[in-house]
Amino acid sequence: MVEDIIVYGSGGMAREVVELIEDINRVRPAWNILGYLDDMKGSGGELVNGYRILGTADWLGKSDKSYNIVLAVGNPEAKEQMLERIKMCSPRFPVLIHPSARVARNARIGEGSIIGIDCIVSVNADIGRHVFLNMRTVVGHDTVIRDYCSCLVNCVIAGDVRLDEKAMLGSGCIIMEKMSVGKRATVGMGSIVCYDVPDGHVVMSRPSKIMYFGK
Repeated sequence: MVEDIIVYGSGGMAREVVELIEDINRVRPAWNILGYLDDMKGSGGELVNGYRILGTADWLGKSDKSYNIVLAVGNPEAKEQMLERIKMCSPRFPVLIHPSARVARNARIGEGSIIGIDCIVSVNADIGRHVFLNMRTVVGHDTVIRDYCSCLVNCVIAGDVRLDEKAMLGSGCIIMEKMSVGKRATVGMGSIVCYDVPDGHVVMSRPSKIMYFGK
């Protein structure tokens, strides 16, 4: 059965999500993309990669229908804010997994999460709600990734790692086994993390070092 879906956001990640949905449909038709919601661009009807911007989040409130929505932004804080704007509309948040991804049968994937091209999610991994794994990200065994986290291109997250809520990993990060990355922490592009990162901290370089002390 083909279901309607709306992409919340219309930037670069949103266009990647559209491509991912179209790739899913090439294997087995599952989704009819109605268009985008964009709180900045509004309801001008702009065409973005073949689909129109329907309006802002308020567009959902004009319908009695409950829609499938994907939060298509990388910033963890922005994802939570978007969810707050639309939660009264009783949206549904499907899991989207690219056909090329390999996800272990006993891995848990929370609602609204997106698993991109060539990603690998190993055994007993526990991935929360609205997590984004961009292309070629690897998640090791028994790793826990909490709600709203984003892991950009080519991240390698070893086994028994914990990413707390709203952590952000830049492209090419390597997180060594049994390390933890705290809430709202950011790991800069290409960094190697070989110690626990506290809440709210920003770290970068090889090996990583603290660049900002969180509250």
